[in-house]
Amino acid sequence: MNINSEKSKEIIISFAQDGNFRSTIPNIKIDGRDIAQVCHAKLLGVTISQDLTWNKHVDNIVKKAGKRLYMLYQLKRAGITQKDLVSVYVSVVRPVLEYACPVWHTNLPQYLSDNIEVIQKRALKCIFPGLGYAEILRRVNLDTLNVRRDSICQHIKYNVRQQNVYPLPVTRTNRFRNSFIPWALYNCQ
Repeated sequence: MNINSEKSKEIIISFAQDGNFRSTIPNIKIDGRDIAQVCHAKLLGVTISQDLTWNKHVDNIVKKAGKRLYMLYQLKRAGITQKDLVSVYVSVVRPVLEYACPVWHTNLPQYLSDNIEVIQKRALKCIFPGLGYAEILRRVNLDTLNVRRDSICQHIKYNVRQQNVYPLPVTRTNRFRNSFIPWALYNCQ
C-alpha cells in the first residue's frame, strides 16, 4: 500500500497549555516530503480537533444542515403538505445532525447540543408556524435530538456477549464508563 504524501495530514493531539510543544516534535516525512500539520482533520465525515473538542465538528454539521433547510423552505413555498415536509426533514436534514453520534455525543457539552437542537427547532417552526416547539414534537411524534442521540448510543451499546465470560473492566470515571470506547473495545470479544 502506498501513502499519498499530498493527501496525508498530521494532527498532534495534546492538552499542553504551552503552545511551543509543536516546535519540539519533528515533522513526519513521506517520500522526502513533509506532511502538513493541521489543527483539525475530517475523517469519515467526523471532524477531529487537536484538543479533542467537538466545536469544529458541530459547526460543520450545523452549516451543512442549514444549507439543507433552505430546500425545506423552498418546498414549503411550493405548497408541499406538512406531513411531507416532516418526512423530508426526517430523511434529509436530521441524518446530517445525527451522523456518527455514538462517537461524539457522550462528551458533547450542553451548549453544543443546543446549537444542534436549534436546527431542528428552525425546521419544525418552518413547517408548523405559530406552534410551540414542544407542541410540534408531540403532534408529529418526534423526540428532541438529544433524546434521539441518547437512544442511538444506548442501542449501539447493546450487550450481546455473556457477562460472566468477558466482564467489562472497571472504570474510574462515569465519563469514561459511558463513552463509546469501552463498549467498542470490550463488546466485540
